[in-house]
Amino acid sequence: MIEMKFENMNIEESIRGSLNELGFVTPTKIQMETIPLIKQGYDVIGQSETGSGKTAAFGIPIVEVVEKGKGIQAIILAPTRELANQIAKDLGNYSSLKKLYIQTVYGGVAIMPQVTGLRKADIVVGTPGRMLDHMRRGTIDLRNLKFFVLDEADKMIDMGFIDDIKEIERQVPKKRQTLLFSATMSSRLEEIRDRFTKNPKKIKTRNKVREDVLRQFYCDIDPRNKFSLLVHLINEQNPSLSIVFCNTRRTANEVYNNLCFNKVNAMLLHGGLTQDKREKTLEDFHSGKVKVLVATDVAARGLDIQNVAHVFNYNIPQDIEDYANRIGRTARAGKSGKAITLLSREDHNSFRKVCSTFSYDVEKLAVKDFRKLPFKRSVTRRFGNRNFGNRRFGRRFGSRRF
Repeated sequence: MIEMKFENMNIEESIRGSLNELGFVTPTKIQMETIPLIKQGYDVIGQSETGSGKTAAFGIPIVEVVEKGKGIQAIILAPTRELANQIAKDLGNYSSLKKLYIQTVYGGVAIMPQVTGLRKADIVVGTPGRMLDHMRRGTIDLRNLKFFVLDEADKMIDMGFIDDIKEIERQVPKKRQTLLFSATMSSRLEEIRDRFTKNPKKIKTRNKVREDVLRQFYCDIDPRNKFSLLVHLINEQNPSLSIVFCNTRRTANEVYNNLCFNKVNAMLLHGGLTQDKREKTLEDFHSGKVKVLVATDVAARGLDIQNVAHVFNYNIPQDIEDYANRIGRTARAGKSGKAITLLSREDHNSFRKVCSTFSYDVEKLAVKDFRKLPFKRSVTRRFGNRNFGNRRFGRRFGSRRF
């Protein structure tokens, strides 16, 4: 059987040149099945495993069709600012020789630079709220739109964007190609699918991470010693890069603060941080300046962070699909990785449900004796309208403040 390569997929020469510079030779399954359909003009519904290369699956045919300087011809909606930036970066790489202008739009940053960028944009990538804001202000011109893309559509609906997405769709031209990519297909998403698309082609690839490259483990632990075990595992396993996933911002803050106190080189990522801080954190993590990223699920969807060797689940996510997306941050592009889940008594029912849903093979990790460390919880005290958080850290840990 002849192996399919990008050079055999009838892709425009300038795009093919950019792919060659990126070292893209062989398409993934989702790319191989999706790119020809989009090039033929079909609406496409894509479901695929995390890390399967779906951004290139829709991005390559889009940048091939879009013409520089002919107005906004594609808008791509994503659930988070981080994913929007990642998609824009990838599209820029695919079209580096074509030099398309790609504008991101999301909240948390000044709007006027976006307004200026939209006047010369060929492609716009953004979150639903800010995209709708520009539409209402009249600062985005969609008369020349050819592509309407929803990436991580299920996550956008879970985050409460369904009404914004519907309003955006009402304002985009009816004559366009709609591309919808999602890990799951809920009943609410089926409504969106049926309403937005016309005779779509449906592509579904394996949504389970390969067990020959990703090994999964669990540890039973008393909740009082969970943090101590985490520090022990980080020191013992010594991963090049690792992500510690927590369910809430409060837990993430506490884990991060305690890691810092124990001299673990860590940074924090969640939706409560400013956009500048989140971008700087990801930049430092990408470059390896920071070895441990403590994050909520804002980092689990869509981000392509290379060389993450370990994922630690400090909590079991409430949404089963988020577990699959968390562990998908490692073992990417054929590299090996480990996912280690710390289980307290109350976690076992949820974890059994995760394992049975995905038929995961999860091994019990034997843990040697480890040093018990104090875990200081943040204390929020209110004085009028002022919120003083984490005051206990400053008092109990000397002059060091977090």
